Order: sequence, then C-alpha cells, then structure tokens
Amino acid sequence: MPTAFWRRYLNRLLADLSWQRERLLEDTPKAVLASVYFGGGTPSKAPDFIFQELLSEILRLFPQKIPHPEITAEANPESLGEELLSAWRRCGLNRISVGLQSLDANILHYLGRSYHVRAYQTVFQKIRNAGFTNYSADFITGVPGQKPESTQRDISFALSAGAKHISLYQLTVEPGTQLSQQIALGQKLAPDEKAQLTALRQITAWLKKQGLVQYEISNFAQRGYASIHNRIYWTFRPYLGLGVSAHAFTGRRRFYHPRSLENYLASTAPQQDLSANPRDGLIGFIRMLRPFAANQLRHFLPAEEVPLRLERALGAGLLQKCGHNLVRLTRKGVEHNDTLLWQLWQ
Repeated sequence: MPTAFWRRYLNRLLADLSWQRERLLEDTPKAVLASVYFGGGTPSKAPDFIFQELLSEILRLFPQKIPHPEITAEANPESLGEELLSAWRRCGLNRISVGLQSLDANILHYLGRSYHVRAYQTVFQKIRNAGFTNYSADFITGVPGQKPESTQRDISFALSAGAKHISLYQLTVEPGTQLSQQIALGQKLAPDEKAQLTALRQITAWLKKQGLVQYEISNFAQRGYASIHNRIYWTFRPYLGLGVSAHAFTGRRRFYHPRSLENYLASTAPQQDLSANPRDGLIGFIRMLRPFAANQLRHFLPAEEVPLRLERALGAGLLQKCGHNLVRLTRKGVEHNDTLLWQLWQ
C-alpha cells in the first residue's frame, strides 16, 4: 500500500480514537489506560509511523494509566523480521504475541498454513535481539492425528526460548468455514471430542508442572505475566476498538465498525450495537478461573433468576463454593464451559 493510503488510514484511526474516547468518558469518567493491542489482522503490514503516531496520541489522551501499560502486537513467525521488531520496539511496544499454532508441518497443513521452518525456529531469537523480554505464543490442540506429546514439545520449545505466556486453543469447526466444508466432503477428518478432552487434560497438567498458572480457560502464564489485555476483555471492563470490524465497550454501551475497509474509511463513527446480548458478557466472565461473587451474575442474568440458576450449576458440579458468597469453576466447569453457560443462561 502507498504511503498516502496509510496516512489516510491513520487519520481515520485518530478521528475514531477521539470520538470513542468521548463516548468512553461519558460512561466511564475515570478511565485508566492499561493495555494497547495491535492485532486481529496483520499489523506487521503497517508502516512504523502508524504505531508511533497512534501510540503517541493514545498516551496523550489517556494521561491516567497504570505504571507500565501492556502494549502488544500479534504476528505470525514468517512476518516477524528483525527490522520490523526493532521498529516496533522503538515505537514503544513491549510485548509480542506469536501465532505458532504448531511446529508440525502436517498439523499446519490441516489448518491451511505453511510451515516456514527457519522463521519458526528463529522467531524468538529475533524477538529477544530486538529487546523484548515479554512474549507469548499461541498453540492449537485437538487436530486429528495430533498427539499430546507433539503439542508438549512445541510448547516446550517456546518456553525454553523465554516465552512467558502460552495460549492453548482447542480446534473447533465453525459452520460455514472452509474447514467445515472440507470435513463435510470427506477431504479432512473431523476432530474427535473424546480425544480432544484427553489431550487437553494431559497438556494442562503438564503446563502446571512447568510452573505456569492457568488464569483463563485457554491461557497460561508465569506469575506476573498474565495478559492484561485478556483480563480486561474477559472481565467486562471497558475497551476501545479501532479499525475495520473492531468492537468497543464503554462500560455501558457497545459499538461496532463495518467489515469492509472502504466503508470504514468512509464512516464517521462506529454504530451502537443495540442488539448486544448480555450472554456475550457472561461468556467472557465465566472463562476466568478466579473466584467471583455470586451476585456479579446479576450483570448478565435477571436478578430474581440468579439463585436458581446458580444452584443448578452447583448441583451439576460445574461450579463450587469457595468462601462467603464466592464461587469458582470446577475442573468439570473448565472442560465443559459451554454446558456451564447453558446451565446459567437457560
């Protein structure tokens, strides 16, 4: 893309930021900056000045911030060159999230990704050379033919290279995707739910032995390195969302942007999501593995229904009491989170 396009896009982002800040302060007057996250697309394609100028404006507009805000960019190994990483570091980024998924070429082929051997093997060295000390790696499990031991080797590679945070996602087949069509046509095997659960149990236990804490269903971290961004999103706290398809939550209202670049550039402001469902907030809330007050469910459920639905989830062994008015997910609740959601929501 030519520089003129990126300058136009940056101007749109800055106008978007200003507008969303005003809406945020209307609903959350004492907003504190804790995290900035570049992702959900391919941030590695954007030129340096996008990051530099946007971050500068964010820090100016939000003088109230935690001592060390988490500023993350995500990317695949093949896009993380030394020049890009050094530029990101100069711009003020302090955390990198790498989408490895697997180091097994067969698994990546099933997922529709190519295995760039050298890029995968050297990515963490490049990250360290650029001065980053906080970096995360994403992996996937439950792919047909994938053994737990293979995933453990992949994760071990990342941990030995200094990764402080691991995201482990279980393969799900979403309707309408290319993968679902390939499975329907018999071109690829469907995942086996029983095998997936067995693998997840084994890998989760192994991660715990490596000293990582599971703070959310799919996320593990060394102490002090749990993702601030993840915790903000999953605990129903406000966040701004800039760019194509981005969503925002002011603490009271939700907004969304169009899915096409052309419409985003032509738009003056995001649209309020009047169809936002409290169920969406509940989904995030029950992913966190820390104890919570039972009355917090009133944010998502009819207040008069909370006691009955809570007792139903407790009776099913998906939640357990752990203190005065406190409950937490059981291991069964972690492994069958969709069932827990159903018990609470129905």
